[in-house]
Order: sequence, then structure tokens, then C-alpha cells
Amino acid sequence: MTDAHTHNLAAGPDAVINIEPDTQLPSEGSFSTGVHPWRSAEAATLWPLVETIASDPSIVAIGECGIDRLRGADMETQTELLRRHAILAENLAKPLIIHCVRAWAELLAVHASVRPSVPWIVHGFRGAPALARQLLDAGMHISLGEHFRPDTAAIIPPGRLHVETDTSSLPIREIAARVSAARHTKL
Repeated sequence: MTDAHTHNLAAGPDAVINIEPDTQLPSEGSFSTGVHPWRSAEAATLWPLVETIASDPSIVAIGECGIDRLRGADMETQTELLRRHAILAENLAKPLIIHCVRAWAELLAVHASVRPSVPWIVHGFRGAPALARQLLDAGMHISLGEHFRPDTAAIIPPGRLHVETDTSSLPIREIAARVSAARHTKL
């Protein structure tokens, strides 16, 4: 079982650990890196670092990146930065880990303009089934963490459902068991 997104450096070999681009890349593990929307005002400094380490084989996904209406640089800056991440993910054939807060229309617009061939994984999704359907209809994947809506978990196709710990202290097996229970399926 893979933890699709965590910030816990000790998560182990079955986790995709998010690391900031301005930190040292650990010698072992599977990682993602990108400019988080909350740090989008620092993109001039951070983006070149992302481009430098993104092709490292231990970087298995690009991001966490995205758009957040509540924090970070202005929407135009965040949207352009998301587009850059999406193009980098396409060029490297690596999935994109998405953070999105109250900017679903903008996310869907960037997705439609890029027309990605790699998976876009919306992490930590807590939204309603109707929003999940929009994202799924666009071709995106959805990752559920400790807090999720059971009615949403029930509609996500198995091939596009991921589980994650993100910043939770719960083990991935417990989160996966909760998601499975909401879906009335077994692990």
C-alpha cells in the first residue's frame, strides 16, 4: 500500500514523501517536490531548484503545487506556476500532486489547457461528490487523507483513488481502512 502524499520523512519505502525544493534531497526514498502555493511568492528562488532536482530518479512526482485562494501569491502568479509544474510533469512523465483551495475553476481551466497525459492527483480532497465528479470527468485522480467525506469516497473509481497521510499522525493503514469502510470494500 502506497502513501500517495506525506510530509513525514520517516514514512518508509511505501510512501511518496514531499520535500521542499530548498532542502537536501535524502539519499533514499521516493519523493515529490514543487513550489507549494503557500510559498508561491518565493517562486523566483524556488522554481530553479525544482527544475534542477525534478529529473532525479528518486523524485517520482512533481508537486505539491497548485492554487490556494486563501494563502500565497496572487491568483495569476499561482496559476502560471501551476502551469509550469504541469509542463515539467509532462516533460518528465511524472504525476502531478495538486493542492487546491477554493480555486477549482482555475484548476480545471489549467488542466484543460495543458491536456495532460500524466495523472494529476488532487491531494487531501474533502469536497462533495459533485465536485469530485467534475474532477474525475476531467480525468484527474483523487487522494483522500484522514478527513474525507464518505459519500465522496464511495464514487471514486478504484484506479483513480489514492490514500495519503499528508500531515496526519495516523498510519496509512488506518486511513486506508477508513476509506475502505466508507466504500464498503476490503483493503
